[in-house]
Amino acid sequence: MKNRRLLSLTLFLSAIAPSILLSQNLKFRSVRIWDSEKANFSGFVDVDVNQGKIVSIKNAKETKNPEYLLPGFCDASVTLGTNSLGGKTTRTEFPKVLSGFLSAGFSHIESVADPNLSALSTEISKSKWNAPILSQSQKPHLYPELPLGEGAIYQSGLKGNVDPKRNRHVPIFLKENENKGFSQTELFSKRKELETNGQLAVAYTFADQTSWEDALDTGFSVLFHPMPEGTNLFRAQKRDFLWAPLFGIVYLQELRGKPDEWKEEQKIWSELNPHFGKTWKESLVLDGENLATESNLPFSVYASQFRLEKETHSHLLFASGAGHFGLFPGQAAVVEVRLWESLLQETEKKSERLKDRAVPFWESLFGQKSLTLLPIQNDVESLPRVRRQIIQTLTETTCQYVGADHGGKLRVGGPAHFSVLAENPLKRTSGIFPIESMVLGGKLVYTSKPTKEGTAK
Repeated sequence: MKNRRLLSLTLFLSAIAPSILLSQNLKFRSVRIWDSEKANFSGFVDVDVNQGKIVSIKNAKETKNPEYLLPGFCDASVTLGTNSLGGKTTRTEFPKVLSGFLSAGFSHIESVADPNLSALSTEISKSKWNAPILSQSQKPHLYPELPLGEGAIYQSGLKGNVDPKRNRHVPIFLKENENKGFSQTELFSKRKELETNGQLAVAYTFADQTSWEDALDTGFSVLFHPMPEGTNLFRAQKRDFLWAPLFGIVYLQELRGKPDEWKEEQKIWSELNPHFGKTWKESLVLDGENLATESNLPFSVYASQFRLEKETHSHLLFASGAGHFGLFPGQAAVVEVRLWESLLQETEKKSERLKDRAVPFWESLFGQKSLTLLPIQNDVESLPRVRRQIIQTLTETTCQYVGADHGGKLRVGGPAHFSVLAENPLKRTSGIFPIESMVLGGKLVYTSKPTKEGTAK
């Protein structure tokens, strides 16, 4: 309760003098924080924040109804220049767009396929907008050679300049052209060239089987988009790679043809992300013009392939695809996480049913490789391995991929990037949403329950 009063007071003071937050000290008493080493919540601790960093984490007394702190989430692929309604984001929309990410607990996002964001970064600083920490990939390469218009945000083919102001990720959009495959020799050479120069080649496959297999065969270690039916993972020799499925894009394309189901989903999204409910829920109305879907295959086909390739579940990277039609900042993460929960939980239940099977000889000698996080038996609140796996992916895995300064962890001396939740997010479906408040660099940047003017409840 003291925590909530402190956060409310901080928000009230920020309305009077925003600069006071730069030196604001925050104290959280008898809370439970995410322990990335155990993939679960700690015992009760006191957390002190000063000058934007966590200065101490000390054991504390147990209390009823504690708050829970999760490290700031990271999103590996968003587009800020489009407004999820099919148009371009205007200047007046940007504050709401940026707050949308904060409202879902995201401290870091990576922009892909946007124009140069330096002007936006300048505007954020000038206007004192609350915003997640931005990074931007290099201009995506469209492969094979395709004609580009003036001022294009893409580079055609595999040749192009590197912008030192952007990060080291180089997206290569493998768009199949007239059912022709790609030159694996060129793809392999480009990947090796980038790696030699300290950069990382990232494959966007657009759910095309040829693109998937060519990217895997030529050694790409990061892939985006759903895995199509029949993809031959044996050709990749089951090696490690990071995979961001971006299921939400395909799922919403299919949902567009089902207005009644869309409305039901909108209610759930609004409950789990109040910012979406307040800002965008009423702005998107399905009509005859936007009911058509872009995908030739139903989502169930990609879901089936995901269940089939269980080994990929330990290689997940989180990307919400915010900016695509119907996928808004914050809400897009809700959509993706709900799909992950459903698919991973189904796989988990099937694994439980197989526990009574006979143990093969080699497994009896060396044991079976664990592809999911092991449960912590002593914690009666630990629920679902699936939800703990998702939190690990949203934090440690993806934050390290995007180069986030906190590494997806809460630690003494580290940046104070975290969300505050009123209840254990492991207890219920999509429990990591909604959040109560968001702290970024020791500054309160979002709260779901703003105080009224002149009050500090």
